[in-house]
Amino acid sequence: MIYAGCDLGTVTAKVVIIENDDIVASETVAYKNLPKQAAVEVFEKTLSKAGLQSNQIEYCVATGFGKKAVPYADADSPEIVCLSRTFRLLNKDVRTVIDAGGQSMRAINISNKGRVIDSTANEKCAAGTGKFIEVMARALELPLDEVSRLSFESDDPVSITSQCGVFAESEVITYVNEGKERADIVAGIARSVAGKVTSLVRRISVDEKVAMVGGVAFNRGVVQYVEEELGLKLAELEADPQIFGAFGAALMAKEKHMSQ
Repeated sequence: MIYAGCDLGTVTAKVVIIENDDIVASETVAYKNLPKQAAVEVFEKTLSKAGLQSNQIEYCVATGFGKKAVPYADADSPEIVCLSRTFRLLNKDVRTVIDAGGQSMRAINISNKGRVIDSTANEKCAAGTGKFIEVMARALELPLDEVSRLSFESDDPVSITSQCGVFAESEVITYVNEGKERADIVAGIARSVAGKVTSLVRRISVDEKVAMVGGVAFNRGVVQYVEEELGLKLAELEADPQIFGAFGAALMAKEKHMSQ
């Protein structure tokens, strides 16, 4: 039987289709507004990639910030539950998960049975999230992939001290006007984000096996600074870090359908 999971976040919509716990197809679509339309678009794209029709999906579970807006979902489930479900199948030795998305960030502890033991989330401020990095990239007039790459060319990262994204952007603009190297500014941004990530994860137990998922996990500069701050190497993931929530939702869809 075939199942689907949709993770409708604040800036991206993700869908994973599975059969026998294996990923058949997945897609990610970025959006700025109209979450319901984004959920439909990413679902249609994933179905097309899989060569399936919507009536072939037995059951679908939605998760994420906009889970209630997914029109084709049969049920919904909290993000941390879906993430823990994925880690019960993939990267089974991971016990601490950092989920750094577009406008939110959370950390969870998972038992050896894949159940959530503890969790914490950031406040409403977007500092330390993908949105924060996007705003800083815009201030530097750089594409996001350059923001990730340039961190490694820095010899002297600047210090970004503001906790608020608005004030941090002002700091970045000041550094630009002072003629600081863009690589040093980018490295400072990455280090600032990493500091917020590690501050969050230290509110809970930090196991030696730590994984990072969500869009921020694609920023290699942030990942490097997180590893330095925590004094460990993050786990190499067995799937795209951005689809762990949607994959877990698909696994939950299978469980919910089979329990009926």
